[in-house]
Amino acid sequence: MILNIAKKEFTDQITSKRFIAILLVISLITGFSMYNGTMNFKNKYQAYYSGQIAKKPSILSIFNVVSTMGISSFGGFLGLFMGFDLITRERERNSLRTLLSHPVYRDTIINGKALGAFAALSMGVVFILIISIGAVIFNGILPTVGEIIGIIKFGIISLAYIFTFFSIALFTSTISRDSSSSLILAFGAFITLTTIIPLIGLFASDALAGDIPISIENIDDDELVKYRTEFEDHWRKRLAIMDFFSIFSPNANYDRLISSISGSNREIYEEDVTKNLIGFISTPVIFLVSSYIRFLRMEI
Repeated sequence: MILNIAKKEFTDQITSKRFIAILLVISLITGFSMYNGTMNFKNKYQAYYSGQIAKKPSILSIFNVVSTMGISSFGGFLGLFMGFDLITRERERNSLRTLLSHPVYRDTIINGKALGAFAALSMGVVFILIISIGAVIFNGILPTVGEIIGIIKFGIISLAYIFTFFSIALFTSTISRDSSSSLILAFGAFITLTTIIPLIGLFASDALAGDIPISIENIDDDELVKYRTEFEDHWRKRLAIMDFFSIFSPNANYDRLISSISGSNREIYEEDVTKNLIGFISTPVIFLVSSYIRFLRMEI
């Protein structure tokens, strides 16, 4: 039964106009960002072989551009639009009551719907990866084995990121009476997690880290070393505070994880992204479990 529900949900999702429209938008942005990324990569590659830069560029830097321009924002919208009416739509059509009149458990319904949506998201991410890899190869750039593994990691993390917002929308769908209310709550959660929480982290870092050390002209070497040390300590403190709040932001965790794969983290950042990975995994798990509990207890 769970596979039948998943199959129906998968079909409904991939044939819906909003899924196709958002996936098309992401694909167009992916193509544009891949073009910019490959041009930038070629310029860096030429600069590396001419001795202008010391570090050899990686193809994964191109996918870092893709994640920033397309998936980080529009991927979240895709997840929201796929999940905000998953339960409310069935209630509005009275099909949920009809379905539960058959010998089927509630956990089977929500598990099947989540599985079908996950399959649809997986198909969408694979489609985006095919476009990305095709654009890279078309430009005469062949990834190494290590870079292929990195691209696969990029796809898995991107899928988990989009599914995170699907889980949020699924939760709002279980606690709302209608689809409109669910969509409003889902967007409220999206704005809170992607914008408000990072802003709170920024304001908190301004308040707690203190004033930026002021540079003084014509200072000796010892004072210059002291100033640089204080300046670096100040920014490390600011970044530590912002990092604490970023743990609760899916897009901040996503950006850090993708940057760690592509090797584009700022040097002042620590390379350890364990806390970001924990926050990244915890968010969808919390919302999925909450959705599960709520759906089992809700009145139909």
